[in-house]
Amino acid sequence: MAENLPRIGSALLVRDEVNRILLGKRNKDPQRGSWVIPGGKIHAFESIAEAAARELREETGLIVEVGDHFNVYEIINPPNEHRIVIYSWGKVVGGEAKPSDDISELRFFELDELGEVPVTPLVRRVLIDAGFVLDRTKPQKPVAEQFMLVPVLLAGGREHEFPSQSLKRTNRLGQRRRHAVCKSGVLFDMSPQK
Repeated sequence: MAENLPRIGSALLVRDEVNRILLGKRNKDPQRGSWVIPGGKIHAFESIAEAAARELREETGLIVEVGDHFNVYEIINPPNEHRIVIYSWGKVVGGEAKPSDDISELRFFELDELGEVPVTPLVRRVLIDAGFVLDRTKPQKPVAEQFMLVPVLLAGGREHEFPSQSLKRTNRLGQRRRHAVCKSGVLFDMSPQK
């Protein structure tokens, strides 16, 4: 069996008009009953986009427009499983949602629901990487620690002399003392970036 490995597949992260994510409930082993991102094997001489669109049509009945590639994932479980899956973005442009034999149920999930949906480990990783689900294996900083407010004198801002200062008061260089006044702050996201 190892001579037929790795299997290369293509799958689509499909969002609807209200930003929900399409998942299908797997109807075959392994991982029967888990929610997955629709996709499947790339056939010889078939492009990644063609394979993704074909698989989605076969598994869901939906016609999609395939967008940019999202990411590539590899699963290695010797001696019988070695898969490379290329994920792309997709948008429904037609068809009627109807699960196939491989999928027992189809559903568009709200983003706030995805964290509780029973998915495969690979799908969990994809949803985390796409920013749809928080990575619960990493400790989350409180929101207040992720941002920093920094006063900045913006372009067009002026220095302002405080009224309590007399024009006769000078510093060692004989110049009037002036203080920059910031009327607004800038909020910087200090969370770690990938």
